[in-house]
Amino acid sequence: MQVTKHGTNVIRVSAPKELDLFICSDVHFDSLKCDRESFKAHLDHVKEQGGQTLIIGDLFDVMGCYKDPRSKPEDIDPKYVRRGRSYLDLVVEDAYEFLRPYKQHILVITYGNHETSILRHRDTDPLERLIFLLNQNEGKPVHKGAYAGWILFDMHYSSTSRSSFKIAYHHGKGGNAKRSKGILYSQLDAMEYPDANMIVSGHDHNKLYDPSNVRRRITAQNGIVETYQDTVHWIKTGSYKKSSDDFGWEVQSGFSPKRLGGWFVNLEIVKKGNKVAIVPTITEAVPLF
Repeated sequence: MQVTKHGTNVIRVSAPKELDLFICSDVHFDSLKCDRESFKAHLDHVKEQGGQTLIIGDLFDVMGCYKDPRSKPEDIDPKYVRRGRSYLDLVVEDAYEFLRPYKQHILVITYGNHETSILRHRDTDPLERLIFLLNQNEGKPVHKGAYAGWILFDMHYSSTSRSSFKIAYHHGKGGNAKRSKGILYSQLDAMEYPDANMIVSGHDHNKLYDPSNVRRRITAQNGIVETYQDTVHWIKTGSYKKSSDDFGWEVQSGFSPKRLGGWFVNLEIVKKGNKVAIVPTITEAVPLF
């Protein structure tokens, strides 16, 4: 598998005829509420399949910095409070040790609002530091994505037959959307990203898959004009941060509990007649408990 990065937000992957992906976001790894057991199980699964992981923002929680109004001392994992050590350094080192066994199976980690908040207020980049540590080890590098961008998978059925599957990602936008759970963005995103085969976003911790946006298309090649239809696969990636039931901002705001976990996506290039296409199969990465 060969990976080429174009600018800050486009990654192009030359992939085999079939590839398993694990797509997730909002892990909030260092939070006391992170379901690390399910996250590890899903990483283990994609590793066993020889696939690749896409983490679309908010791998980190990092709300325990000095004078951060979003958390209190009891909200911070005690292992990140150590005399003579930086809180952020300890979080990054812990994430590195956790992800190091999966380094060969992580394609990209992108920014979320928790990482960009640290960039704005602390003038340091925990995501950059984590990826630097991971890439000190031999083997395929982990790539850093932007807050929004593209991942293109090129597959060859034969030396003369190929196809491309385009994933547009955006960590997320908008509010909690308590009733719609963000599904109204499905059609809007399909219009905004007309070249995408799949659109992935997170941020609000909702977990949805919508294949209902079908487009009427036309192509003109070598003097032959054809019409066809295709599907935009729209995914809200979910989260690994457990919802509160007693106290806290989300309880006071009346946020509903969220389904944990991400999604497994199998990409396979198939041929029908003289045409080839990449077919995705989407299944839920089910939480353990």
